[in-house]
Amino acid sequence: MIRSIVAVLAALVAAVIVITVVQSIGHFVYPPPPDIDATTPEGLAAIIAQAPLPALLFVVLAYVCGALTGGAVAAKVGEGPPTTRAMVVGAVLTFAAVLNVLILPHPLWLAVLAIGVHMPFAWLGARLAAGRS
Repeated sequence: MIRSIVAVLAALVAAVIVITVVQSIGHFVYPPPPDIDATTPEGLAAIIAQAPLPALLFVVLAYVCGALTGGAVAAKVGEGPPTTRAMVVGAVLTFAAVLNVLILPHPLWLAVLAIGVHMPFAWLGARLAAGRS
């Protein structure tokens, strides 16, 4: 039981790190406008509204990579069925995405993908990691 809890926590940390790194790459490739304050919800909303499509796709890519990583870490670190822990990781990431979408306005397609990618890709990460055991 303790090992499963540690696995989920480690997986969440790994997922957040991967999401942050991929989004940072996206910000490097597609920097936000310099005249907008990215530290306020209004500024973030303005950045999202002005961002080109590839910049927004980096967000989806970050979520996919993070969920895959989280699912894989959860599967490798814990004991028992690997997909159970991965689904917990996917659920927590999905909850965070829902909060993000509720706080900041997103294009509908981005909101749907941001909420919808975590569970299937966490599951896939666990399955890929379990297949390499």
